[in-house]
Amino acid sequence: MPDIAIRPARDADAEQIAAIYNEAVATTTATFDTALESVEHRRRWLAEHDAPQLPVLVAHQDDVVVGWAALSRYSERCAYSSTVEVSTYVAAGQARRGIGMRLTEAVLEAGAAAGAHAVIARICTENVGSLAMAERLGFEQVGVMREVGRKFERWLDVAILERMT
Repeated sequence: MPDIAIRPARDADAEQIAAIYNEAVATTTATFDTALESVEHRRRWLAEHDAPQLPVLVAHQDDVVVGWAALSRYSERCAYSSTVEVSTYVAAGQARRGIGMRLTEAVLEAGAAAGAHAVIARICTENVGSLAMAERLGFEQVGVMREVGRKFERWLDVAILERMT
């Protein structure tokens, strides 16, 4: 894909990362957040991704962030220290260009190189594009949690997927 580059996120990217996430909050079930996030919240979130196995990467074109992917702590409990959760978001106008796949591949590779062992993905079952991408990346569905989220006045199911690095 020409013109799209991937690099580690910087503090200066927080505003564009927040904008992409907030668009998903407002219009999709890709996240179960229902309140928009501030840029300051995203700056704190970036600072919390300080361990090598918790990378945040951005895809950018002409210095405009068009997507991001992150590995986050799955749990604060010590026994889960090698387990991470993946998140990938692409700007609405950039969907279906392969950006999400490239970002997710890159963040998984970075996490594996830093010692992440198991990667968890929680995906709303109506998000068939993300489920298909996860399957192409080697994730296996290990369960479905029924009606665990409520957004846009309806109950939503969440598939749990796992991939070993």
